[in-house]
Amino acid sequence: MQQDVIASLDFGSKKLSASIAVKNQNDEIEILGVKSCKSLGIEKGLLKNIEKCRKTVVALLKDLEDKTGKNTKNISIGISARKVRITEVTISTILEEKVTKEDIANVLSMGKKSVTISSDETIVDVLINFYILDGKVIHKDILNWKGVNLEVNLTLVIAEKKEIDKYYELFNETKYKIEFIKLNILAGKQIFLNEKNSIGDIALIDVGAADIDIAIFNNGIPKNIASIPLGGNNISNDLAICGDISFSEAENLKKIYSSNYKSIYEDDSINDEIKVGTTKVSKELFYKVTNARIEEILNHINMELKKTGHYDRICSIILYGDGLSYFEDINEIVGNIFEVKAKIINKSDLGIKNSENITSLAIAKEVYDRLNLLGDNSKILTSDSLEKKKVIETENVDNDESKNHILKKFKDFFEKIF
Repeated sequence: MQQDVIASLDFGSKKLSASIAVKNQNDEIEILGVKSCKSLGIEKGLLKNIEKCRKTVVALLKDLEDKTGKNTKNISIGISARKVRITEVTISTILEEKVTKEDIANVLSMGKKSVTISSDETIVDVLINFYILDGKVIHKDILNWKGVNLEVNLTLVIAEKKEIDKYYELFNETKYKIEFIKLNILAGKQIFLNEKNSIGDIALIDVGAADIDIAIFNNGIPKNIASIPLGGNNISNDLAICGDISFSEAENLKKIYSSNYKSIYEDDSINDEIKVGTTKVSKELFYKVTNARIEEILNHINMELKKTGHYDRICSIILYGDGLSYFEDINEIVGNIFEVKAKIINKSDLGIKNSENITSLAIAKEVYDRLNLLGDNSKILTSDSLEKKKVIETENVDNDESKNHILKKFKDFFEKIF
């Protein structure tokens, strides 16, 4: 693999997050920089206003390029699970002598052709789950391994075509082009799952501002995805309506008081009202409205998990995202709702300043792994405009030890708690 610049962009309803990474001198992914900004044009996980979103995306990527000193054209984007489905297939091929990049690329192409999709759908990604080489199951890369019969278990990510076309249209009038499309919740595996904690059925749940994405993995293989159009914004909306204040005022109150709203409510020595500037609401109203909506959101998630048919086999549930993670005693509420071991992760758990950048980091790592395995052969073509061969610019990369091992740090943390 050449020392390519890997740029990733997470499209969220509240925030856009971008990362730039490279392969360093130690053959590891090195994160050069991350940056986020307010999201415009994305509603409940779907791209609604292309022009508004384009302006913020271009400005964000330019700022990140200036920050890192790296220019990029190819962008790997992460999207919500809304209007997306997955299916699993196993593809077989005969090897000439050993496993080559061409063999694996051919299997990916065969996998795409093996499923039937409607004219309204498009395959946006193909994930390699594991290999079977001459009857032996292998979960690591097998390039150059000798063998005769190769089977590859794949997960195909299939999305509504008109929704994906919007993202291509967004980049049409810019210098950037989409290289890969990733599902944010599936990329979460890069952060939250490792060999030790992925045994059995694990649920990853990303609770955002306006939508909740769910993925269930069995031994690290995605089995089910879902999306619920709810999130942290619903709490702010309820506070705005019940407190007769604006949404932005409710957001400010939530941001300041979420970490100790229960303690304030239970402390009789504190005034009955909480305020930010001239905005005031009853601390009882804040507590009861917030708690009611948090419990409703968690119950919706619980019901969605039960619909999957995996619920009785789920070993643990990992919740993350800024929609709920900063509320006081949130893990206690989570524990009361779910019937299996569950943990909600926040930035203090991870020891980072800004958890909203986690997904763009995960996308960068997933793209790095794919490029490291297959290079240009790994492209998933989703439109006629992608039929042309892309040229990836290369640059000299300096090693910066302080920015290495971010993803390893996350995985070490989850190894301890699960």
